[in-house]
Amino acid sequence: MINRKVAYDDIYINDKLKDFKLVDIRENYQRIIDEAIKEKLGYKDFLIRLIQTEEEGKRKRLTEKLTMKAGFDFIKTLDEIEYSFNETINFQKVKELGTLSFMDRNENIIIIGPPGVGKSMIATGIGINACRAGKSVMFFNAKELMDKLSDAAKKDTLKQTLKSLSKVQLLVIDELSYLKMDKEKGGH
Repeated sequence: MINRKVAYDDIYINDKLKDFKLVDIRENYQRIIDEAIKEKLGYKDFLIRLIQTEEEGKRKRLTEKLTMKAGFDFIKTLDEIEYSFNETINFQKVKELGTLSFMDRNENIIIIGPPGVGKSMIATGIGINACRAGKSVMFFNAKELMDKLSDAAKKDTLKQTLKSLSKVQLLVIDELSYLKMDKEKGGH
């Protein structure tokens, strides 16, 4: 009789956690129960551990979703960059930019330098930090962005395209130096 009740309880718990979209608690609650018993956790600490598990899982999924949606050419965090390859990189400045404080101040940043010094890697790393902070990011090659805007203008959807771009919290435009606009795209 007890085994039926345990099986019913597990089904009920799984169904309700699924209904409430508590994915991480549903996938981990038995392990957390076992740990709580082993560690002799009180009810409150057990509940906190359940909530933290769900919170961490949701944050991870949001970061993955934002990172995929951003359209990065490659994924490289600021911590993964080998800064010693270019001694002109101001590591402290990059680290400060990685805190995203410029976004809080509503400032724009421009990373300049000759080809091959790591500008794209740094911009991507900053963008990934923004995704990790739950911010929406779009990464564009400058030519691709100009093509997108030009196509939108031709289709008479430029206003909608600009409106959707204005909702993005961090817009990263890479390869500005390679941008060669023709007269139509340049607005002449």
